[in-house]
Amino acid sequence: MHQLFGLVLGQRDLSRAGDLFSLEDSEIEDCLSQALEEIKAISCSPDYLTNDNDQAVVEICITRITTAIRETRSIERHGGALVGLWESCLEHNLTPQGKDEDTPHAKIASDITSCILQNYSRPPVMALAVPVAVRFLQRGNRELSRNMSSYLSLAAMAKAELLAEHTEAITCSVLGGNHMLLRVLPSVYPKQPHAIHHHLGNLTAMMSQFESPEQQHLLRLIQMVAEQQPQVLSPLVPSLVGYLGDASLNETLLGALVYVSQASPASMAPFLPALRVVGQQYPVLLGHVVKIHRAVGLTSECQARSSLVYLVSLLGSMDHSFHHTLLLEIRALTDRYTSILGGCAKDIYRMSNSFTSIARLLGRRLETDTTINCRDRERERERERERERERENTEQRLQVKIQAFEEKMGEEGGEGLPTPQRRNSMGQAAREKHRDMRFNRSKSLALQAVRSRSINSDSGQDGEVVELTSEAFLSESTPNQQTEALDTSPTERELNNENSLGGGIGEGKEDKLYSHLRDNMEKIKEFCSEMVQQIPIPEHCVIEDSSHGSVAKLSFSCPLKGHYCLYTKSCFTLTSRQPHLWINVMLLHLQSKHSAPLSSLDDCVQKLGRLWERTQLKEAHGFSMAMTQQPTPHRKDLDSLQIHLEEVRFFDLFGFSEEEGSWLCFMCNNPEKATVVNEEGQPLIEGKLKEKQVRWKFIKRWKTRYFTLAGNQLHFRKGKSVCIPFTLRL
Repeated sequence: MHQLFGLVLGQRDLSRAGDLFSLEDSEIEDCLSQALEEIKAISCSPDYLTNDNDQAVVEICITRITTAIRETRSIERHGGALVGLWESCLEHNLTPQGKDEDTPHAKIASDITSCILQNYSRPPVMALAVPVAVRFLQRGNRELSRNMSSYLSLAAMAKAELLAEHTEAITCSVLGGNHMLLRVLPSVYPKQPHAIHHHLGNLTAMMSQFESPEQQHLLRLIQMVAEQQPQVLSPLVPSLVGYLGDASLNETLLGALVYVSQASPASMAPFLPALRVVGQQYPVLLGHVVKIHRAVGLTSECQARSSLVYLVSLLGSMDHSFHHTLLLEIRALTDRYTSILGGCAKDIYRMSNSFTSIARLLGRRLETDTTINCRDRERERERERERERERENTEQRLQVKIQAFEEKMGEEGGEGLPTPQRRNSMGQAAREKHRDMRFNRSKSLALQAVRSRSINSDSGQDGEVVELTSEAFLSESTPNQQTEALDTSPTERELNNENSLGGGIGEGKEDKLYSHLRDNMEKIKEFCSEMVQQIPIPEHCVIEDSSHGSVAKLSFSCPLKGHYCLYTKSCFTLTSRQPHLWINVMLLHLQSKHSAPLSSLDDCVQKLGRLWERTQLKEAHGFSMAMTQQPTPHRKDLDSLQIHLEEVRFFDLFGFSEEEGSWLCFMCNNPEKATVVNEEGQPLIEGKLKEKQVRWKFIKRWKTRYFTLAGNQLHFRKGKSVCIPFTLRL
């Protein structure tokens, strides 16, 4: 050791410590490791914490040594001794004693940290330093931990494998509040994925606590997990979807959810409605939303139909540049489940670039299939419910009749026995025994009938309901068996008749429709208050037969009937293949306008019931039964009505007026625009039309004609002058 270093450290001579800086670096280079060992011994002495002189000597010596190491670039030569002194600080208290007041050993560690970790690009030095640096993260010194995190991030970029074995400690430090280390996790993830998977849920839950740069590091980590092991993110889908409302996060998160939907589509199925809202708010993300719908739709035909309804609605409304991608996703679903479109799939996809036409055809096909499938499923569920109710009612009626029969047999046993001698006679005893045998046999036959009926119902056999009465019990007997003829009094016959009809009477007195509407009054009013702003209520409905089955011919008019109203003397009409759904909507709208529940006896309800009967297919539900299946229609059913109204251009001619609370025509909604298209009370519109002069498609020859629509005449200019009588009908 150099003589001056020996004097200063040996005698703790603070007055000579400053002379160390007058020495050349080359003079002391060989003794730096020895000097570090001496400093380590001084700092570990029992009185070091209270000896200000020793602390000052150590601080000056460390500064001189670290300066010499940097200037001579001898970190690899003296790194072991420097890291040894650094590590010895971990054996002492590093927690600040007061505000911004470090302990003596924390000061030593802080002075050495930068000298060591600035060499993050030198693997031999980092191999010694990283295990010690990680231990400093959990020692409660925020400033020291922050500096350590900064250097470790640089080390991870240069040599990630050095930090990989410490992934667990680094992740715990992040969860403890050291958010700066988030940037390390994407670097070590490929080496230690399982250690991060274990804490990924807690990290994701802290997303809102992170600053924007830290969020980007976590997003990068989530993206890496999604690309390599997307199934790990399946339990985190609810929390990830919850962050999609943040514009700075949603693009990366939605991209990760695309991978999740391919690995675990079932985990994404409940969140498709939320994703549609995101797609509506951020159209740039629709590509990801569409891919997730396709992945979920491929799991089953039911999911495919649900996804197709949404995808087809986009096809008719999105920008042309998006159509090709969207059509590929639609075709992937229809190719997997060919029964959805049947044999017409190729014809639909062979059409020209008229994506609106394709959307319209696909929508109609889906609407028809969905209606049929829903009707079949509802019919099957209703049959099962009816069989269950039938079994319960039969068992209840049987118990009542058995009880009545037992009481009657008890009364018969008490009659005709005026004296004790008669009661004890052998003949009477024989008759009582015979009566008991007959009752037990009748009871057994009745129970056997119930069991047989339950078996038939469970096997799906629908049969006529057979009413079992007490007379039937009495008439049952086995061959070659002597029976006693019992005469039934008129009173008993009346009682038996009432018992045989009791089940039917109780059912007839209850109005299921009334009970259903009464129990769901508030829900129906709330539903209708929103529904009428999206779906107009027709003024007239006529059920007609067509080659495709029953259809509803609906008429809509403008209730305001303003001066320029488009429908003062006419109506807007359309034909729908969903008459059942329209009838349901009209019933709910009627109920929302009444303060008391409607019943099956009301004239308006009976009219709707007659309309329903016109549409009823074989084995379909009756009106009351169908209307009580659910309080309100499903959202997808209302969406199909909206799609059809868009196809027939209803929303181009009508708009909902919040002021009037009803659907008004364009002119009544916008009276200020009436003067633009009217001149002296007559319609006036100018424009141009293109006329193809040659019928062959490959010859592109067109003639432009300019026209003016004035009053009831259409005038052409340029070319041949022509005046055509014209009636404006919108």
